[in-house]
Amino acid sequence: MQSVRHLSDLEIEQLVDPAAAARAVWSAFEAWGHGTAATTQRVRASAAIGIASAMAAVVPPYRGGKLYATTDGRFTFVIVLFDVDGQPLATLDGGAITNLRTPAVSSLAIHHLAARDATIATVIGTGNQAWPHVRMLGTALPGLAELRICGRPGSGATHALAARGRAALLPARAVEDPIAAVADAHVIVTVTSTQAPLFPSDSVGDDALICAVGATKHDRVEIDPELVARCATVVCDDVVGSRTECGDLIHAAGTGRFEWDRAVELHAVAAGTVAVPRAGPAPVLFESQGVAIQDVAVAGLAYELAAAGSPTTQPLEEVNR
Repeated sequence: MQSVRHLSDLEIEQLVDPAAAARAVWSAFEAWGHGTAATTQRVRASAAIGIASAMAAVVPPYRGGKLYATTDGRFTFVIVLFDVDGQPLATLDGGAITNLRTPAVSSLAIHHLAARDATIATVIGTGNQAWPHVRMLGTALPGLAELRICGRPGSGATHALAARGRAALLPARAVEDPIAAVADAHVIVTVTSTQAPLFPSDSVGDDALICAVGATKHDRVEIDPELVARCATVVCDDVVGSRTECGDLIHAAGTGRFEWDRAVELHAVAAGTVAVPRAGPAPVLFESQGVAIQDVAVAGLAYELAAAGSPTTQPLEEVNR
């Protein structure tokens, strides 16, 4: 058996830039939509000491999966990668890959679902996924004129994240009121762990795409059921998994504001096998749970770059061709 290499989060950050990760994830979703890649739903085991979770995917020429532990709300990720012959190639820390692959799939949703003239974006939340999404919006929206950052009222994290955005030459500013933050916004990204809707339905315009990233458990709710009902399209990164994990849609269905047969798979949109309207006549909702196909796609890229000994530098604009 060949030796199995381990790549740390630091090595992965040095090897893989967000644009390269986006290309890998976009390609994997298109392959999934055409039936040449596949992914599983997440499974969890829970006991007194904590939670263990696992999910797997095939992204030719790789197979692999992610195993992680949850302790007091903290995650420890490990990804295992196999080659086309089933031989183990590498293990990889999963933190850096998670921070690359999650905004990458949000960028894919923006590419297909946002209004074409989108210029105003909002990020609600200041946790681990906030900065990766702020950074992504700067390139996913070439005409970005205003980027609003909203966190808990009085939180220094909100102003710190906005300052970080400005240091990266993004038009970022802090907004403490979520209703004001989403007013007239064309792309709204929610990255929180809240259990109550962040803003009422009527605060969101018809030309808004909402990328809901935080409601990854049945008891988390970021999006008002009335807003779910208003949306022209509800797109999921995995509809089957969303039925047990996506608190936004579980809650909306439970209140009679959503029916599961409305849900559309993002991989079908990416592959062009399903056509859906962009935001404009009515809002569009994208629900992101996180699927293994993203992790394996970026892990395979990281492994290739490590083997070649060279990072990537191609800008994200090349993805938005």
